Amino acid sequence: MNRLPVLQRLLLYASFLLLVATGIAWEALTPGPGAAMLMKIHGAAAMLALVLVGTLLVQHVPTGWMSLKNRRSGTLLIGSLGWLAVSGYLLYYAGDESLRSFASKSHLWIGLTACVIVALHIRRSAAITYRANARA
Repeated sequence: MNRLPVLQRLLLYASFLLLVATGIAWEALTPGPGAAMLMKIHGAAAMLALVLVGTLLVQHVPTGWMSLKNRRSGTLLIGSLGWLAVSGYLLYYAGDESLRSFASKSHLWIGLTACVIVALHIRRSAAITYRANARA
C-alpha cells in the first residue's frame, strides 16, 4: 500500500483546495479590488503545494511507479502540476504579452483539469486499497 500519512494528505488536499478556490475567485473577480489579495494567497498556497508535491517525489511516486498501480493518473498529475508551476512562473515573470496570455489560459484550464485528475487518482487508489483489503 502507498497511502500518504494523514497530515501530509490533509495539507496537500488543503493547499490544492485553496489553489482552486483562489484561482476560480480570481478569474471571476478580475479586475477587482480583491484580485491582488487573491493572488497573494494563491501564490502562498502554490509555494506550499510545491513543497508538498516535492515530498511525494521522495517515496510516494517511486513506490507507486514500481507497483505499476495508478501510473497513468499519476503521470498525468505530475505533468499537470509541472505545467502549472511553469505557467505560474511565466505569468509572474514573462514580459511578452502573447506568452503571458497563453500561460494564463493554459494555467486556468490545466488547473481545472488537474482537479479531475486528482479526484481520479484518489478514487483509483481507494478502489485498489478496498480490493486489497477485501482479499485479506
